[in-house]
Amino acid sequence: MATARRWEEQPNEAFVKMWQTAHGIDAPVPKTFRSGLLMALVGFEPVVKGDLRWHISVSHRDRVPSWEEMVEAAHDLRPGVAFVIGVPPRSWWVNVHPHCLHLWETKDLNLIAEWKRNARGDQPT
Repeated sequence: MATARRWEEQPNEAFVKMWQTAHGIDAPVPKTFRSGLLMALVGFEPVVKGDLRWHISVSHRDRVPSWEEMVEAAHDLRPGVAFVIGVPPRSWWVNVHPHCLHLWETKDLNLIAEWKRNARGDQPT
């Protein structure tokens, strides 16, 4: 059985100032977490005005995070939230970190219903 990853919040004043400068002083600042060589930013961000969704950016210092690391981040940092990893056309890519993947909360009711219909019955997270 795999050992549970331990995520520790990492206060980062420089990041907070950068975020507030870019998004406004009242914009909620994502929290920063670290687990070994993995780092995660967890925020409740507007997709469009009035539509807030959880967003987790997971990066590794030396490589792209594995599928299992992405799953652990989602389940440990925002349990019970249904996430997707988007694969937009390359012309829409905005990522500036070469070893980072993004999880976005989905509110696609049909997709969520499909996942529930096909569920294996594992213990809820």
